[in-house]
Order: sequence, then C-alpha cells, then structure tokens
Amino acid sequence: MAAFGTLTLLIALVVATYAGTASLVGVRRGSRRLIESGRSAVYALAAVLGLSSVAIWYAFLTHDYSIKYVHHYSDAASPLFYQITAYWGGLDGSILWWVFLLSVFSAIAVYTNRHRHRELLPYAITVLMAIADFFLYVIIFHKNPFSTYLGEIPTTGKGLNPLLQNAYMVTHPPALYTGLSGLTIPSPFGRGRSSRVSSTTPGSRRCAGGPWERGSSCPWVSRLGCCGRTRSSAGVASGDGIPSRTQASFPG
Repeated sequence: MAAFGTLTLLIALVVATYAGTASLVGVRRGSRRLIESGRSAVYALAAVLGLSSVAIWYAFLTHDYSIKYVHHYSDAASPLFYQITAYWGGLDGSILWWVFLLSVFSAIAVYTNRHRHRELLPYAITVLMAIADFFLYVIIFHKNPFSTYLGEIPTTGKGLNPLLQNAYMVTHPPALYTGLSGLTIPSPFGRGRSSRVSSTTPGSRRCAGGPWERGSSCPWVSRLGCCGRTRSSAGVASGDGIPSRTQASFPG
C-alpha cells in the first residue's frame, strides 16, 4: 500500500504539471485541443488524489505500521472514528488532505465554468495547478505520508495525539483546510476578470475572447471586429482601436 500511495502522488505531480502547462500553452497558441486536454487533466488530478486518500485510509484501517505515519498517529485500540480521522492527525496527512480538497474544488470550478468565462479558464487552471504542484512537491520530497521503515517494523502504533481525541479537535482541521483550499479558487478568476476588463477599454488592440473565440463576450466584438479594428456606421474600418464620434453609444 505504501508503494501504491507514493505512486499515486508521483502521478498526481505529473498530471498537475501537465494540466497547467497544457492550459497555458493552449491559450497562448490558440489551441482548443490543448485547452480541453488541460481541463480534463484537472479532473484526473482529483481522481488520482482521491486514490491517495483511499490508500492512506486503508493503511490506517488495516494497521499497516510499516508506514511511519500510520505508526505515529494510530493504534489498534483506537475507536474506528479516530482511525479514520487520523488521516489529518499529523502534518504529512494534513498537507495531503489540503491538496486533495484543492483538486476537488478545482475540478468543480472548472466543470461549472466550462461554458462560461472560457477566456479566463486556462489561466485559472494554470494558477491552481501551480499551487497544487507546490504542495505535491512538499509531500513527495519532504513530508510523504507513505514513507516506510527501512528496518524492523513496529507491531503496535503510538496512537493519535490525546489532544485530538475529541469531536471538536477532530472536526476542526478538515473544516479549516476546507475553507483555506476553497478560498484559493476565486483568486485566479478574479485576477483574470480584472485583466479582461482592462483589455476592453478604449484604445486596446486586444480582444478579450482570445484567438479561438470570435464570438466572445467582449462588448465591442460585434461592432469592432477582431483585434480592436473599429467600424464606422458608414462601413469604413479604422485600425486605431478608438471609436469614432458616430460610435459614442458603444459600451465601455
């Protein structure tokens, strides 16, 4: 189980890196295939880290004391409730729980916005996956909850910290991490919307919808065409990106 858990973490690192890179390269090159591939990788990341969580829970429930984390935070005499919540009883498992929640919230955000904010979504995915990469790097190379003993394997566990053996302390860490990881999601969308608003101001030569979306929600697209070329009411195009006096009623 320790080998399986470590393998899922390595796969998660690769998947998160690919998701962020494919989304960024795709939006820069105007490649719909890369953008959709990066979006699918976000869903895959949540699934892979879900397997990591199942693996650590299984290790606790089967009392696999060859795993250091299980030995330090669980014992066979503990109630089932505390064996399950020992997942986030220490720093190693807490970071894994944090990045797992981040992947789940990222997948939900990407799915619900797959038809909205399409020009912002690749950038948001890149930011969220960079955060996930950071946590996965810390887990794999510094705080791996699946690390094992090289020598003699203990036969009994040390048990969960007595301070954590009450309902309030057990529910506090997951509630805290849920809030922290959940608040990560709005940030890249908010920054992206600010950039989009600035790109639609008079004088801008950049369409907010991107090269692959001619029918974007840019307020001037229907009257300006692409890349800020204005069209007067007489049908004469000008390339300065600034509306003429006949276009005074344009939005923005």
